[in-house]
Amino acid sequence: MTLPADTTPEDLSDLLRSHGLWAATDGAQGERADLSGMNLAGRAFWRSDLRRASLDRVNLAGANLDHADLRGASLQGAKLSSASLWEAKLAGADLRDADLRDAKLDHADLRGADLTGANLDGASLKSALLDDKPASAWGTDFLAD
Repeated sequence: MTLPADTTPEDLSDLLRSHGLWAATDGAQGERADLSGMNLAGRAFWRSDLRRASLDRVNLAGANLDHADLRGASLQGAKLSSASLWEAKLAGADLRDADLRDAKLDHADLRGADLTGANLDGASLKSALLDDKPASAWGTDFLAD
């Protein structure tokens, strides 16, 4: 399910409900969310179920994604600068080329996430889970100029 640029908060809530149902029923009900390329900067997605959602190139700068479930989500090229992802579940997420500058990833689960080319300059990763299966971080910029 894709939303137009003039999306209302109610439309977004409906999409998240449908996606949550899709994720919970392994696609038998509801519809997979596709928020690729949308500007959702500063929005609240606290505790949202976005498992396996398509979020490529989405602008979530400054968004609140605390406790969000983003396991297996595609966030290639996503803008997550200054976003709060405290205790977010990002295991297996595709974060290639994502902008995570100054993001708060404290206690986040990043096991198996692909961080290739991601910019984590200034990001906080206190107690983040990166063990189990090492996260891929080839070309990741931890100290961007």
